Amino acid sequence: MKRHISSFERLHDLPPIFHRDDLTQRFQWSDKIASQYLYLWKKRELVQGLGGHSNVFANRLVAPKPNWDIALFMAMPSAVIIGVDAINWSHRTTQFPYRIDVAVASNQPVFKIAPPMPKFTYVICPRSPEWFEKVYRGNGMHDHREDGALSVLKFAWALADMLVTDGWERCGLGPDDIEWEEVTEEDKSDWIAASKAFGLPPTELMDHEVDNWSPEPLPPRVYPFWKTGKKAEPTGSRQSRRKPKP
Repeated sequence: MKRHISSFERLHDLPPIFHRDDLTQRFQWSDKIASQYLYLWKKRELVQGLGGHSNVFANRLVAPKPNWDIALFMAMPSAVIIGVDAINWSHRTTQFPYRIDVAVASNQPVFKIAPPMPKFTYVICPRSPEWFEKVYRGNGMHDHREDGALSVLKFAWALADMLVTDGWERCGLGPDDIEWEEVTEEDKSDWIAASKAFGLPPTELMDHEVDNWSPEPLPPRVYPFWKTGKKAEPTGSRQSRRKPKP
């Protein structure tokens, strides 16, 4: 008599992040049976899908707090973190984004994802193969984050990409949000390469630094809708918002 294998046993045989094909290969199930089990497991909140038609799932029984970076990499291997989160990861800003922008190659499968997360969400940003070629050629990314599988755009490259795409303020950061005292010679060299690659006017990276202690009032700051839900009001002078350096 064939022994019945419970769902808990089967899930414990699966990794924290798995693909739908793992079910057909590991358990010798048909596509129909695999779909039925996934439906039941999702209904019982034992697994959670990455979203879209990625067929990538988090095994909540094995890992209640999934590492979604690994899931993203499994679904879209070209994925690389860009935007504010990349700059935050490089310790060049203290601003913490509500969303994590992820660039993926537009000539590869691109999935719309929406896993429910309490503090942030991923936003997929398709980029051309030429964009990736420029970044790779310029050595414009870190290999991966310590806590995940995704590569991260280097500070200067992330900043250049944001300025080309949205410009200051609309990208979620202003010049006074950058920790300019943390900028290194490598950052300055990266900026020259990134500016040339992305077609920005030739400037020095430190030309974008602002006088954080100027008493002149700032213009109204415009944040993306995802950050505030509405256009921000004028924030006053830099002097009123920050204490002078000792």
